[in-house]
Amino acid sequence: MNRYQDLIDRADHYEVGHLIVDGSSTLKLQRKTDNVIVNIPRDYNIEVFNCNKFEKPSYETLLTEKDDIGWPAYAGLYTKIKRKGGN
Repeated sequence: MNRYQDLIDRADHYEVGHLIVDGSSTLKLQRKTDNVIVNIPRDYNIEVFNCNKFEKPSYETLLTEKDDIGWPAYAGLYTKIKRKGGN
């Protein structure tokens, strides 16, 4: 990811940060701008930066996908979110 990606994403009206998957039924984002942890509503577009590209997995996939040793596969990844249909 280039070092200006978060500036570009914020200019495009995304909230950016790191994904938190804590075992509940709600995803969370630790915002990069102020480190505040916010819930991610199910009606938001969610994109995660994984293996040098952005992916758009479903909300359920983000909650349930595990890595080889059983940890949430997408937890901690750079994430950008925006309300669907938002600017």
